[in-house]
Amino acid sequence: MRIGMLSHWFDPEGGAAGAPGTLAREFRDRGHDVHVVTGYPIYPKGRIFPGYRQRPYLREVIDGVTVHRSPIYPSHDDRAARRMANYLSFAASGSINAQRALGAADVSFVYSTPATAAIPALGLKWLRRIPFVVHIQDIWPQTVTASEFVDKGANGLLEGLLNVYCDHVYRAADSVAVTSPGMAALIEQRGIIGSKIHLVPNWAEESYFYPIPRADDLSESVRKQRTFTVMYAGNFGEMQDLMTVVRAAARLRNSSEIEFVLMGAGTVEKRLRAAVREESLDNIRFIGPQPFERMAEFLAIGDVQLITLKDRPLFRSTLPSKLQANLASGRPVIGAVAGDAADVITRSGAGLVVPPGDDAALAEAIRRLSAEGGAALDHRSDLARQYYLDHFSTRVVGDRLEALLVDAASRSTRVA
Repeated sequence: MRIGMLSHWFDPEGGAAGAPGTLAREFRDRGHDVHVVTGYPIYPKGRIFPGYRQRPYLREVIDGVTVHRSPIYPSHDDRAARRMANYLSFAASGSINAQRALGAADVSFVYSTPATAAIPALGLKWLRRIPFVVHIQDIWPQTVTASEFVDKGANGLLEGLLNVYCDHVYRAADSVAVTSPGMAALIEQRGIIGSKIHLVPNWAEESYFYPIPRADDLSESVRKQRTFTVMYAGNFGEMQDLMTVVRAAARLRNSSEIEFVLMGAGTVEKRLRAAVREESLDNIRFIGPQPFERMAEFLAIGDVQLITLKDRPLFRSTLPSKLQANLASGRPVIGAVAGDAADVITRSGAGLVVPPGDDAALAEAIRRLSAEGGAALDHRSDLARQYYLDHFSTRVVGDRLEALLVDAASRSTRVA
């Protein structure tokens, strides 16, 4: 089967933008001819990667997957106008290139974050009757209007426009795949028939996220010689609520055993560092983003991994990608989260859950896992890995998505 994939993000982008490449390779390994229409790589810094120069069209082959690149406005900062220019520029240029690059596809697959990535698929369906499956990563318009870089005065108009657009995409799609049970309920509330909605959770890049023993030399370069390391690895964004982690660290400042490592970068990093200086905290260390291919090594440094989100209705219906990454790596987890993510952590036995924003409860959970000891933490590690294999692996996700794509293609009335 020839699959046309539409994604705003693709290799060599890593981190949170690495998922589409993982899935494209999974389709490739199943014997499908995969063609991807995407933009030029910019994530996470918002600048075109070295070795690339924007032009109207670029074709390349990456790991057996044919990639068709379209020009974009390069930005990934916290200014709404620039971010929307980035989203809409790919929607426009990708729609043009998709007609040429994906015109022979049996079915198209939309990796929907941002939601504007579906616009080229709509064009393919209108003009060539190519069916499409949309895999929703973020619920729009809530994701946009909940973000704090959108002017509150513009929220009402923007929300109305996005509601009309998203409802149209969901109705036009042959199948709507969602990544969490709560997300399925939200989509059905929009009037989309339940039989069209399918739970297909996200996965991790399994060649990068897997259990690995802690490397002593790397550990010594990162840790501060304390015996229990609490790590946060990911985006330092407004919604990640990392100030709660700083406050929990302040509560644990007198512990001679517990330390924190914050690995990553993002828009609130300066504020976090300033707060650490103000509190004179010597139990927090910052390290920058690390190469994607070394994530298993770095995650192994943490005795426990943190997943934190602000308490928003939207986040109760999502599973942050770092949850799957940590489970795949066999890491114990403390989640300052609610809803679906909290349910997964509890069911898996991989760790503990505390209310979002509650630094006292977070500090107490850290104390509890620190006191459990090595054997108990090893058991949590095993439970985390097994839960990932049973529920989130690329085999499980690939089976579900492949079935949806085959079903859509079998009902196609595609025209040349």
